[in-house]
Amino acid sequence: MKALICCLNSKYVHASLAPWCLLSGVREYCTVPCEADVFESTINNDVNKIAESILSEKADVISFSCYIWNITKSLELCRILKSKSNATIILGGPEVSYRAKAVLDDYAFIDFVLSGEGEESFPKFLEAIHNNLGYENVDGLSYRCGSKVASVPEKICVGTPPSPYSEDFFSNLSGRISYIETSRGCPYRCAFCLSGRCSPLRFFDIEKVKEDIIALASSGTKTVKFVDRTFNANSERANDILNFIISRRGKDFPENVCFHFEIAGDILTEKTFRILENAPYGLFQLEIGMQTFNEATLKAINRKTNTEKLIKNIKRLVSFGNMHIHIDLIAGLTGEDIKSFENSFNIGYSLKAQMLQMGFLKLLYGAEMRENAKKSPCEFSSEPPYEVVSTPWLAKEEIHKLKKCEDAIERLYNSGRFLFTLDYLLNECGYTPFKLFCDFGNAVDGGGMSLSDYALHIFDYFKSYCDEDILKEKIVCDLLSCSSALQIPKSLKTNSPLYKQFKKHFAENTSELIKIAVLNKSEKVYVVNQSRAKNLNGRYDGAFYDFSDFSFN
Repeated sequence: MKALICCLNSKYVHASLAPWCLLSGVREYCTVPCEADVFESTINNDVNKIAESILSEKADVISFSCYIWNITKSLELCRILKSKSNATIILGGPEVSYRAKAVLDDYAFIDFVLSGEGEESFPKFLEAIHNNLGYENVDGLSYRCGSKVASVPEKICVGTPPSPYSEDFFSNLSGRISYIETSRGCPYRCAFCLSGRCSPLRFFDIEKVKEDIIALASSGTKTVKFVDRTFNANSERANDILNFIISRRGKDFPENVCFHFEIAGDILTEKTFRILENAPYGLFQLEIGMQTFNEATLKAINRKTNTEKLIKNIKRLVSFGNMHIHIDLIAGLTGEDIKSFENSFNIGYSLKAQMLQMGFLKLLYGAEMRENAKKSPCEFSSEPPYEVVSTPWLAKEEIHKLKKCEDAIERLYNSGRFLFTLDYLLNECGYTPFKLFCDFGNAVDGGGMSLSDYALHIFDYFKSYCDEDILKEKIVCDLLSCSSALQIPKSLKTNSPLYKQFKKHFAENTSELIKIAVLNKSEKVYVVNQSRAKNLNGRYDGAFYDFSDFSFN
């Protein structure tokens, strides 16, 4: 028997972990002869070509890991596969686990749905297929039984699953972003999320975790992402892992590998702060979910957060200046109107993290907010990713406005491209952050626009609110900071008579790639070193010098 374990990733750069976890389970637990392999593709590839590749494997069982980003393409692919082969098709993953009966009722070409963790149950399923046995002993399996659908309860797993990091995993990794799981479950029970519902929180064997960290970090990948939903749920364990990574950096893996963690910002301990403060520059990235600063909303979505402590802790992390800090808000939560979201946004922006992500509520299958519509009445899309369309507190027009705001903050702030410009506008023009991004985002559609053209739109939109010459200087400095190849638009250039003298001066005094902007209005010269690596904001470092610092004959 041959089993093909498939997953369609959102992008090639993401190396999915799920199929390799299933493969490790088959190799560890399956008691019948079974040749199992992993097949990965992306949702951007042609579905017919993907089907041809899968069919060429001549598998008896074909499985798919299903998520909101790939469910539509996966179902389309399964329909094609079923029409061209007699293979048994089984789906698993969060996008089908909480609606197994509906999937089997609606899609005749799907034979089985497997809910819950699969490292042990998937091998049992293969054994049942091979031995032509019944399915009542396969934990989490849903299957047709006459005209009805039968479902076996999921098994609550314990202990550490077998490692997915096999030799063939690393041969397929090819330097892509890699993922590591050191725990399952979550201590929180947020109403919009599945992580707290999937299983009780349990931690994997710490020594095995450390072995996997070294294996991944030395594989050629540049980023290792921990998929633990709350990495610091156990602070002592988190500290142990952080210290271990620091101690092995440059010895067991290259210094340019970065580790990404999702943490709860309000439960950080003083010991963790000390470790993070002294960590090497760029070694760690932290992602902190704020969701909202509205206390009533936090209570309504079962989110336990000490907002006062969260604000203080994020500011402290940002002040260290050695880590990329990613924070996020969710629009569309219970009880939060546009004014409340505006307040949360302005607080979030004031924390000065490298990224302030605006997300929109997704009503996932299995999440409390979807199952309890009376408590959280939302209109949302019937198609993945089931994003909110309106709520009793946010009208459709307001959500559309927030979408434009999201585009603006991505292009202006999260990209790191216009930080000088934003600081100037917010300090000089009387804008609040939310108003600036909302007004500009709703006035200028940046889709498909080049960076140069976008910069010109920024200048044209804001020039009437401030000093045109200084605004022009800020934009030019930003453009030099973020791109080595970009040509500054002619209408933004200052055309200073001192430009050639400054350029000659720096050319004679350094061999590195130096770009300059001569700022007549400010009587300064901005000097950017584009030979060195970009900083945490994705910019080249630069410095301002007064004209009086130089003397030319």
